[in-house]
Amino acid sequence: MDNSKPNDPKLSAQENHDDNVDNDDEKIMESSINTSFLMPVALLIVLLIIPFSINSFMHMMANKNQFVYPVIMKLPLDSNMVTAPTEAKQYDGFDVSLQVNTRILAEFINDIVAMSSEGTSIQGITGFISHNMKAEITGEDFRIENPGPQDQAYGLQDATEWNWRVVPESSGVQTIHFKMHVTSTEHDHQKVNVIELAQANIVVDSNPMMWAVYHWWIFALLGLGLFGGWKALRRYNVD
Repeated sequence: MDNSKPNDPKLSAQENHDDNVDNDDEKIMESSINTSFLMPVALLIVLLIIPFSINSFMHMMANKNQFVYPVIMKLPLDSNMVTAPTEAKQYDGFDVSLQVNTRILAEFINDIVAMSSEGTSIQGITGFISHNMKAEITGEDFRIENPGPQDQAYGLQDATEWNWRVVPESSGVQTIHFKMHVTSTEHDHQKVNVIELAQANIVVDSNPMMWAVYHWWIFALLGLGLFGGWKALRRYNVD
């Protein structure tokens, strides 16, 4: 005589439902773990590629079909006194120089000031200037090794030559301004005036690899943030 009880249909259905729920939970857990691994990698790739792509595209559009005057003189003088490249690469240093006969420049400015009517001036100069001058270059997006006014170091024939080493830190059309610091005397009073002599326009090509080297701390912060987010996501999935 068989004493076994017949199978309860409701009980079997409940067991099957529980098994399906367990399988679904396992699939969800497995999917979450895969996502926790893939998401940081995908974010890192996006954060590395997008800035370089946008930077290159913007500068390509800015420089496209754009004519650039290499040297623009602020006074009617020979542009050959300025030596600078027309093109450069971002973060690659180069030399620029200025060669000026300061005696001729002083006579030229003094003649203009003498012929000017009362109340007018040339870049703010109204008195008699000396031929002893200092030269300076400025550039918003350049790192200059010896900034500030530079004394007359040495002469080349009748001219004085100044040299600078500069490093462009941004791409695109960048400008270096050449200035002279002169001392003017008027009514026994002396003052220092700054004359903008010329500007050199240089087309600087972008250098993504060196940009990444100089801005390594940005990627370090991004890496720490992604690692922290990944650890938090894993802890959440385990719990």
